[in-house]
Amino acid sequence: MFLDEKIQAQVREMLAPLQNPVELVVFTTSGIELPGQEVGLQDETLGLLKEVVALNPNLSLEQRSLHADPEAQALGLSYAPTILLREKGSQRNNIRFLGLPAGYEFSTLIETLLMLGTGETKLGEKSQVDLQKVTSPVRMQAFVTPTCPYCPQAVLATYKLAYHNPNVIAEGVEASEFPQLSRRYNISGVPDTIISGATQQRILGGQPDRVFVEAAIKASAGVVA
Repeated sequence: MFLDEKIQAQVREMLAPLQNPVELVVFTTSGIELPGQEVGLQDETLGLLKEVVALNPNLSLEQRSLHADPEAQALGLSYAPTILLREKGSQRNNIRFLGLPAGYEFSTLIETLLMLGTGETKLGEKSQVDLQKVTSPVRMQAFVTPTCPYCPQAVLATYKLAYHNPNVIAEGVEASEFPQLSRRYNISGVPDTIISGATQQRILGGQPDRVFVEAAIKASAGVVA
């Protein structure tokens, strides 16, 4: 058991405002790892999510194969576990978390479920309007660790942008579970958010939502950092 009775009661109360069904799709792999493939804490992730979805009838969980599932292949997913979070029955695929959402990232998980289940993001109106300037694909990868108290702010900022603009792909990445991916971007501290579009931008630390909006616009427009 990941959540004791006291925490279960707290989470159940936190999730009470959910109005609409939300689904979590977890892509996992099995067998021999492919060359260059990184696999995180799959069993732990599934165990934690099963306990969470059991606390609210509007939540559901589905496990799929990273290598055999058509949606995973279409999206080019290559890390396990990868969690897709979306309104049940929707085609949304741009809010993701790679790894186990534990420690401080457990709050990220709960806040994201509430965002999807209520439709409330708390992203300012001006930011929502300006975000429509992102007219080409932008990937925002927020590298985090479970012990970082500032990391949820960064991940949730990217999720808000993805919620309001389908051109934004937002991924929270548990850096310690995927060291090769972290080294690719020279991650030395967290949170560290890499924004990849026509050009690449970088945001260090937890920053206001507006900073993430402006970085996404620049990456989409091809502005050099």
